[in-house]
Amino acid sequence: MALAVITGAAGGIGSAITRSFGAAGYDLALLDRVPVDHAGAQAMALDLSDPDAVCAAFERIAIRWDRIDALVNVAGINHRAPVRETAVADWDRMMDVNVGHMFLTAKHAVPRMGQGSAIVNMASISGHVATPDYPAYVTTKAAVESFTFALAQEVGELGIRVNAVAPGWVNAGFTDAALAEAKNPDDIHAAAREAHLLGRMAEPEEVADAALWLASSAASFVTGQTLFVDGGLMRKH
Repeated sequence: MALAVITGAAGGIGSAITRSFGAAGYDLALLDRVPVDHAGAQAMALDLSDPDAVCAAFERIAIRWDRIDALVNVAGINHRAPVRETAVADWDRMMDVNVGHMFLTAKHAVPRMGQGSAIVNMASISGHVATPDYPAYVTTKAAVESFTFALAQEVGELGIRVNAVAPGWVNAGFTDAALAEAKNPDDIHAAAREAHLLGRMAEPEEVADAALWLASSAASFVTGQTLFVDGGLMRKH
C-alpha cells in the first residue's frame, strides 16, 4: 500500500489532508509537534526543526515501510510583528519551521522515494501578496516556492515530482486565531468575501483535495508548479 508522510497533521489543513489521503487508501505517517490521533496511522510527535528528531522519525518510518510515495509538508507557524519589532529569535524560528522543516523532510524522504512519487509543499498567496505586520511569514512562504522549484529540478530525473499548493484564506488554523482575537469577527468574514472572486474563504477540505491531486497519478506530468487554491484572490490583485 502507498505511504504518505504528512507534517503538521494536527492542524486544520493538515488534519483535512490526513483524512483525504486516508480515504484515498494511503498508509499514513503523521509528524507534528503534538500527538495526532488517527486510526491506523503511525503518529510521531517531534520538533520538525530539529535535525536529529527528523532523522530519527524517518528511520522509524523505514522500519515499517520500504518506500515513501508522497511527502506532504504542511507544518507552519505565524508571527505578527513589523520588522523593527521582530526579535531575531522569532525570525529564525519562522525560517526553521516554515522552510527548514521542508528541507529536512525532503533530505530524508527523497532517498526512500522513486518513480511516480511526489512531494507537495504548503505555500500561500502571502508569498505573492505581502501582508502588513507579517514580514517573516510572507518571506517564508515565498521561500517555500523557490525551494519547491529547485527541488523539482534536482529530483525530476528520479521520477519524483515536486509541487506547491498556495491557498488564499482558509477557514482553519491562522484564520481561527484571527477570529478569536478580533473585536468584530464579522469584519473578517466580510473581508474574505471581498478578497476572493468566489466571495468566501476556502474550506480545509478544498485545499486537501488539491494536495491529493498533486500527489496522485492524475497529476503525473505536473512538477515544479504552484497550484493556487485561492478562490480567485490573486486575480483581484
